[in-house]
Amino acid sequence: MSNQCPHLEAQKKVPSVTGLTSRRFSNEHLPGPPGHRFMGSYPEFSKDRNKFLRDAVEQYGDVCRIRLPLRDLVVLGNPEDAHAAMGDNSGDYSKFGNYHPALQKRQNGLSFIEGELFKERRRIVSPLVTRDGLKSTFNANVEAYLDSLDANIAAATDASGVTDLQEAIFQTLLRGVLKQTFTEPFTPKEIEDLHHGLSTFTKFLGSTLKIADPPNLVHPWGPYKIRPWAVYTAAMIVKDRVVERQNSPALGTYGDVLDGMLAGYKKLKTPMTFWDLCFDVATMTSASYGTTAGAITQTVVRTLLDAEATDRLVEECGTVDLTQPTIESVRSLHWVKACFEESIRMQGLPLLLRFTSKGANFQGFDIAPNTMLGIPISTIHRDPRWWTDPDKFDPNRFYDKSKRVDQPRVLHYLAWGAGPHRCTGAQLGYLIAPYLVALILGQYKVELPPNWTLREDTGLAPMIKGGFRVRLTRR
Repeated sequence: MSNQCPHLEAQKKVPSVTGLTSRRFSNEHLPGPPGHRFMGSYPEFSKDRNKFLRDAVEQYGDVCRIRLPLRDLVVLGNPEDAHAAMGDNSGDYSKFGNYHPALQKRQNGLSFIEGELFKERRRIVSPLVTRDGLKSTFNANVEAYLDSLDANIAAATDASGVTDLQEAIFQTLLRGVLKQTFTEPFTPKEIEDLHHGLSTFTKFLGSTLKIADPPNLVHPWGPYKIRPWAVYTAAMIVKDRVVERQNSPALGTYGDVLDGMLAGYKKLKTPMTFWDLCFDVATMTSASYGTTAGAITQTVVRTLLDAEATDRLVEECGTVDLTQPTIESVRSLHWVKACFEESIRMQGLPLLLRFTSKGANFQGFDIAPNTMLGIPISTIHRDPRWWTDPDKFDPNRFYDKSKRVDQPRVLHYLAWGAGPHRCTGAQLGYLIAPYLVALILGQYKVELPPNWTLREDTGLAPMIKGGFRVRLTRR
């Protein structure tokens, strides 16, 4: 098989007014599952994305084409290729910018820009949750957790005494995110609307990027289903808070993330609109909420399924005063952090996406311009080439590096992304997530239902299907 890309000829054969159709044929020379005539491999892909991607990489190699409706996906299963695509800071591999040209022209939010404009905006945002801003954001989260965890657990407990611990974790983390960003309290109704709106946005974005199933628009009810109107309601809440802060005589004295963003964005050489500012505030809130809450839930679940890991975690929690934590004391919880990292490695996040603007070459294969590239995180995280016994929950691989037997590899661990778009709040996440895990398991004894098994709901924030319903008692 020739590795040369015939995409120019393919586009001539299949003319398209919008350019969407040509994206189905521009990488025909790449190996991959044959798929169906119109739907490609989408039926099999949507049934179990992680298994499908793992099987595709194993059978067809580290560069393989997945045929999907309208736009195909080219999967990069080798960490070095992932590094080349995600670590590039020239803007040639955009996060969302090439997903739809019309959107690119109208949206100037941080997630949709690249190059120098992105670097300038990122330099404003990063210090708010790192370095000097790390202590204040950490303290804001701790205060919110201590104030709300017990109440959230009580609210998530039914008449029979069974608690949906997943819902309690999401609610607790949300209050921390709101505290670090806005300082001022929210009403219970506003918190409920934000919870539904952010959850809905996460589901919608995940389905748009082919990471999760399309939203359920027929039955938009229940705690984890779509509410189409909820995104607008949440957006208006954020917008009103931004306007209120801009008009506040105390602007600049709050010391929260919103204060920092408003002050920093005034210094930008490239002006931004009010709506782009609101979009960045909402995006940071959403990104800090769903994915982190999902990872915390996964850590609690997977640790509880390993009795030895649980006992060791509880013992370590006793070495720290969880009611008055510091950054240094939380960083001393090495076993808790190891359980957190191992749980993220094992959770079923299917893809990180990048879009080529000029084309590329991976493993000798030419890739056409404007191609959607997929970095299969779960596939790389469970690839036996990079990890020994990859399907086993083993926090020791992160706890004691001298005992690690997996080969060092560039980017074989992708929990926070990589390159210029690496998660801005990774440093904060490594503090608040282990702390909340320690707070829950250090204060509560969790009783799992008999014969309970872990079932994931794939998406941007992989969740536990049906919730995590357990019985809690104080230690």
